[in-house]
Amino acid sequence: MLEGARAKAAAAGVAVTFLQADAEHTMLPAGSQDVIVTRHLIWTLVDPAAAFAEWFRVLAPGGQLLVVDGDFVSRGWVGSLLSRLLGTSRTTVADAMADRHAEILSRVHFSAGAQAEKVAELLYAAGFTKVRIDTAFGAIHRAQAAEVGWKRALLRRSEHRYAISPCRP
Repeated sequence: MLEGARAKAAAAGVAVTFLQADAEHTMLPAGSQDVIVTRHLIWTLVDPAAAFAEWFRVLAPGGQLLVVDGDFVSRGWVGSLLSRLLGTSRTTVADAMADRHAEILSRVHFSAGAQAEKVAELLYAAGFTKVRIDTAFGAIHRAQAAEVGWKRALLRRSEHRYAISPCRP
């Protein structure tokens, strides 16, 4: 994913640094970053409070964080019904893969699902301000529909996906 991102940035002529590091211990200098972007990372964190404190530490004053994530664990009744009707139920996953997924999920903080409001609470606790939550992904879902097929596109519309954008005062 990093190589792909680097290639896109180079093609666009944008000077961006991509970093692979431990989210809770980046080893970056304090106040050294203007922007931090994460995508589908929050739900995998063992200690999100520690990660958010670290990101707060490395962001420069006025720095911006962008979190694009979702609750990929719990499904509302609409999502559950769609999953059964469309034949995309998680029970169709091979037993070995399902067991491995459950074992990994048991170790993360948001094992019951990463709801935007819970993530926002932890961001405020870490010192972030102006925490904005955006769940209006309709245009994105429509744009992606051709790539993922109609079944998956319909199911995505029922999922709790969000972008959260707080800043460091």
